[in-house]
Amino acid sequence: MKNKVITITILVLLVGLFSLPIFMMFQPEKQRVNLFIEDTKYQKEIQKDEEIELTQNQENTSEKKDVVKEEPKKVEKTTTVAKSKKTRIRTYNLKYEFNKKVSIKSIIKVNAKGYLDTTKLGTFTKKVKVGKINYTIKYKVVDTTPPVILGGNVSITQGKKVNLVNKFLCGDNYDDTPNCRVIGDYDINTPGKYKLKYKATDSSGNSKSVSFTLTVKEKKASSGSSSSSTSTKKGKPISNYIKKYKNKNTMIGVDVSSWQEEIDWKKAKNAGVEFAIIRIGFGHTNSGELKMDKQFQNNIKNAKKNGIKVGLYFFSYAENEVQAKQHAEWIVKQLDGQKIDLPIAYDWENWGSFNSYKMSFYRVHNSAQVFINTLEKHGYKGMLYSSAYYLTRLWGSNFKNQWLAYYTDKNDYTEKPFMMWQATSSGKVDGIPGFVDIDILYKNKIK
Repeated sequence: MKNKVITITILVLLVGLFSLPIFMMFQPEKQRVNLFIEDTKYQKEIQKDEEIELTQNQENTSEKKDVVKEEPKKVEKTTTVAKSKKTRIRTYNLKYEFNKKVSIKSIIKVNAKGYLDTTKLGTFTKKVKVGKINYTIKYKVVDTTPPVILGGNVSITQGKKVNLVNKFLCGDNYDDTPNCRVIGDYDINTPGKYKLKYKATDSSGNSKSVSFTLTVKEKKASSGSSSSSTSTKKGKPISNYIKKYKNKNTMIGVDVSSWQEEIDWKKAKNAGVEFAIIRIGFGHTNSGELKMDKQFQNNIKNAKKNGIKVGLYFFSYAENEVQAKQHAEWIVKQLDGQKIDLPIAYDWENWGSFNSYKMSFYRVHNSAQVFINTLEKHGYKGMLYSSAYYLTRLWGSNFKNQWLAYYTDKNDYTEKPFMMWQATSSGKVDGIPGFVDIDILYKNKIK
């Protein structure tokens, strides 16, 4: 009997053991958690590890996005777009004034060569790749500079026809032919004073106007006699300039042409002339020719023979960049390899008839630069010749070498750099007939 009880007990336990999992399948989840407490802890540990890993990945992704979104400072309308994990794109939308010098490096703030082309009006795109970054620079070139009007009051004799528009210099930095006109009523046949206005407008709508007075003088009957006057102008001896300006960093010299006729260079040397800027030629003439100065060959030969250093100048009537280049090439051909000690000057002084040239100030400036660049390609140095008045007002940016014409006893010109100063047109030098220009050269300023 005892053995039967034990056997029944064992069977009950076995049945309960095998039926427990089946029973648990039909129990609520909350009741099952306690039975699998160890498994649940393990699952939580795995989940926790996965959350930590996910958080770290998010932080790394955030760091990468911060690098992609980094933008250069102080640049207008800049956007940054991620193209891929290895390549980035940065786009700039900018605006610049016509002919403004803009380096690419100044925009993208990294080492990049080159400049934007701002010599034409309109909207342009420049693409640059530096390392793994593609830069797209979208920029607009505009002209907000008004035209230039140079001139003043006008006086004419009664009945004399006059083109008042051309009594003024009217030009623009961009337009070859700005709209220049005189506003107001006047009568050249009626003596009196007329208050008028001169107005200039360019193609971008920029305008400038100045007021002036036209004086019509009464025509007087001729007396039949003529008067003549003899100039009593005294020249300025070169010795004055030597005494005042000669030092270890300067040279005293002259610039000459056929107007001085035949020069005795030995006497000029003994008088203190250390260098000479000699006119080689001029053109284009009305017939389209380039002509050599009649005294050029004699001047360069005898100046060099007497130990005087030599530079040259060409009086140009160039109407465009093509002609300016032709002038420089003509000079190179005439020299045929001959050595020149000092720079060769581009002498363009046609401001009195500027309106008829139909050139913007940009093209006038660019013509001079083409002339100089062409000479430099052949091993010669170039320079620009200009009076102080036009150098300040119209020539724009500086050239490497500038020859300043400024007739004064004391040179107080500070607007632009210069390496040579034409101090007077009434110099007197032994061996040179008549008056001659006297120049002071600053040796440490030649580039």
